[in-house]
Amino acid sequence: MSKFLTVLLFLLAFICVSCENKVLIPSQEISDNDTEEDIPDEDADTTQEPLFDLKVEANEKNVLSCRLTFSTSDEKKTFVKYYAPTHSGYKISENEAKTEHYFFLWGMRENRDYKIEIYSDEENQELLATTEFHSGILPDYIYKPTLVVNDKESAERGFLLFSQTVYHQDPQIPLIIMVDNDGFVIWYYLHDISGVAYLDDPAYIQKTKTIFTGIHKYPSMDDIPAEEGIEIDLEGNVVWKSPDLLGSFYEESSWHHEYKLLDDNSILFLKSEYPDNIVLSDRIRNVDRNYNEIWNWGYLDSPDYFDTVECSNPEDVWCDWTHTNSAMMFKEDNEVYFNSLWLGFFKMDMTTKNILWKFGKDGDFTMLSDHPYPWPAGVHDPKFADASRKRILFFDNGLTERFYSRIIEYEINEEAMTAEITFEYDGIDSGHSWFAGGWGDADYLENGNFLVTKGLVDEMHNSSVFEVTRDGRVVWELYTGHNDDFMIELYNADKFVPPLEFLE
Repeated sequence: MSKFLTVLLFLLAFICVSCENKVLIPSQEISDNDTEEDIPDEDADTTQEPLFDLKVEANEKNVLSCRLTFSTSDEKKTFVKYYAPTHSGYKISENEAKTEHYFFLWGMRENRDYKIEIYSDEENQELLATTEFHSGILPDYIYKPTLVVNDKESAERGFLLFSQTVYHQDPQIPLIIMVDNDGFVIWYYLHDISGVAYLDDPAYIQKTKTIFTGIHKYPSMDDIPAEEGIEIDLEGNVVWKSPDLLGSFYEESSWHHEYKLLDDNSILFLKSEYPDNIVLSDRIRNVDRNYNEIWNWGYLDSPDYFDTVECSNPEDVWCDWTHTNSAMMFKEDNEVYFNSLWLGFFKMDMTTKNILWKFGKDGDFTMLSDHPYPWPAGVHDPKFADASRKRILFFDNGLTERFYSRIIEYEINEEAMTAEITFEYDGIDSGHSWFAGGWGDADYLENGNFLVTKGLVDEMHNSSVFEVTRDGRVVWELYTGHNDDFMIELYNADKFVPPLEFLE
């Protein structure tokens, strides 16, 4: 082999190794006064560098994220910026100084080259190193939504979390996803379960930076012991799961409609009761993480108050009597609230289990507002505006009298027992009206807007999530996937401000 060829092969090998690494640590500057003894030796111990052992590892559970680790010779508090040419990206900071550093970088968009910059978070901030990560392609089982409205000045900046439920598809895929304000999928989680199920009612827990969700188990899982709820971290690791149980969704052995984590780390869910195999009633249960009973109540426990069984449709083979779809528990005030699709919204004393009042048509409040349809008529998932519990928001499907959907807010006065409508949006005047024959959700957002989840709409329309202001402007809207073969339906959605700093 010629000397020229040998040198050429050596240079090519060196270039390939350098390109593969894709890590840049800023070199030390040498002043004019430095001597040869002051110049760093390239073969010296790298632990003397301000940063070393830098590694970027892809997350096998989610191709839109990676793990970043590195060491520093001295204890340093650091922060990381990561961004792509078409995505402004985020900043994540450490809370304390250390020598061994770990960052989980998430919220990326698919198929992009992200530049990662590591800085010392001190009085004189210093760029310590840069590296790169290329995000992967989304799996084909994720149906991408479509952003149709985005008023960036008025919409709350955050991530939308929801379960992907494909209407008329069997089996379902147990999948939840997040979407950013520009409509891009930036996170997903696929659950590995030993039967047919999908994830339901997911919620982001700010305190622990985890996601808590129930598992909607299909009847084919009646004889398969499996969890009915899980908590996962943002990396996709299951950090808790409920005890393995037999039974499926809406059976007496399982839950339905709502499965959520309370502030005291206990779990609140609803379960069915069939007193005569025909009538469907409900029970509210509060249990600890090991499913030890803390509190429970069912309609059958209060026969003096709920003394008449009426079926929503007398011609059905079963009697849908109470159809409870949400409950709220405030233990510090000894209060429980629950909502029946057909019967109304109730407040209960947690200790005595006495019903304190009913809100709705034929309830205990006097309506002060002049409105042709003043009361809710088939509602989902009521929410209080704040801790005073004087204002309450309903997603109102209008199933018993109007037959169009709306969100409506009331202010209630428990001393005078009066109610007044403080906000209503049905979209009729703006051409944005809808009718969700089932499902649906409405939430208060931190910026004062309302988040509305259009639920089980007919197949000619899209399910969507939209954000509306108090003056009735739709400032953000996301359509779910929909074509001739499938339709993504939404029971609810959760929009939250993530623990990331948005870069501009």
